[in-house]
Amino acid sequence: MNTVLFGLVVLSLLSVSVFADESDVIVLTKDNWDSIVKAEELVLVEFYAPWCGHCKKLAPEYAAAAGTLKKSGSGIKLAKVDATVETELASFYSITGYPTMKIFRFGTPSEYKGPRDANGIVAFMEKQAGPAAKPISSVAELKKFLDNADVSVVGVFPTDSEDKKAFLSTSGNLREDFRFALVTDLDVAKEVGIKEGVSLFHPRDPKPQVFEGKMSVGTLTTWVWPTSIPVVGDYTKSTQGRYTRYGVPIMKIFLDVDYASNLKRTNYYINRIKKVASDSKYDFKLVFAVVNKKDFNDQLQKFNIPVSKDVGIAIEDELKGLKFVGPQEFSVESLKKFADDFVEGKLTPYIKSEPVPNDDTPVKVVVGTTFNDVVLDKSKDVMIELYAPWCGHCKKLEPIYNELAEKVKKELPNVVIAKMDATANDAPHPEYQAKGFPTILFAPAGSKDKPVPYKGAREVPAMFDWIKSQSSK
Repeated sequence: MNTVLFGLVVLSLLSVSVFADESDVIVLTKDNWDSIVKAEELVLVEFYAPWCGHCKKLAPEYAAAAGTLKKSGSGIKLAKVDATVETELASFYSITGYPTMKIFRFGTPSEYKGPRDANGIVAFMEKQAGPAAKPISSVAELKKFLDNADVSVVGVFPTDSEDKKAFLSTSGNLREDFRFALVTDLDVAKEVGIKEGVSLFHPRDPKPQVFEGKMSVGTLTTWVWPTSIPVVGDYTKSTQGRYTRYGVPIMKIFLDVDYASNLKRTNYYINRIKKVASDSKYDFKLVFAVVNKKDFNDQLQKFNIPVSKDVGIAIEDELKGLKFVGPQEFSVESLKKFADDFVEGKLTPYIKSEPVPNDDTPVKVVVGTTFNDVVLDKSKDVMIELYAPWCGHCKKLEPIYNELAEKVKKELPNVVIAKMDATANDAPHPEYQAKGFPTILFAPAGSKDKPVPYKGAREVPAMFDWIKSQSSK
């Protein structure tokens, strides 16, 4: 067999193993759109472009989710549209990036805000099926509903009332984020130890959190979000958005979380973490969560925690864009000291950084440890490009950006043109995080907390004129 033919055979075998069967994903066009999307109760539609790297990464997960939902008999459909071909559909639904995912209920769209892995897509879409609050009429149904790895919110209302209306409206508003159930038989609720009103259950905890006070959509919504965060929770693809919304710094304990085959070991760690986390001194200052290492390899890299490490400990303050690496050894004492030092402001943030460069070039090269000194220098206007070495758009911009820097250096001496590899360095400020590559931000002198994104043409004249209009001098 010659080398070329052998290579083709190997590539063919790899393709079979790497790419999932997409036969369960419905291919949509303008010709079959109405007969499928407008006729079905629930369809998730992905608008994609064949050349899009993120779309290619999503494809096997999306296909696997479609297969799982089909086998379950849920009736939930997953479909896709090539937006580069079906341009009329893409334009009608204002598709500006790829992939864009939308949920359709008999043709009415809403934004998909869920995860992009197969299990996450399935879990999220199952929450969308049927009524927002699942009607439950038996003790067996209720026990099955509560036996879940996610938070369960149960409303017990034997008769129609304003409180029941508030609960149902809240469940409709929050169905993308939480699981809701409605019980109208008081005897069923009493068998499981639930009283009339609204109760929230954390996974593996038989004791519910009970809503108290005047019930309305506003008060219930305000209550559900913080109450959904347990003393020690599971930080997963499905719950990470919940923690982000809560807005409190998170202590993440990275380990092999396994409730199925290694419950004893998992509970060993959780019970010890609870000894620290249950202290009220951390209320609204720090929350605690276990993180399965296998699901968050990117976060291990972010905190510079080796995959081989048995237990990794870190704190992340997403609002401030700060990270803190914890003790090397896991114990109740070391965990408590780390938590205390954090809330008392004694810790130094961890900043991922390349070595400080020696070069003196028109484009100032910024790294994690020099970011504050250069970009946040209040005496200078700074344009910073956050780029990735592998990004094609960044490579195309490079000669233009270099030419821009030469021109700015001669004509606008108070302006610094800078760049930073955002994959190898941290920007220790929440307003300077890359939303994509390249992200170009202008940090005016004296107003560093509100950088202005550059969205114009990536040409020297246009960029130069825009900088002049933004410059403080």
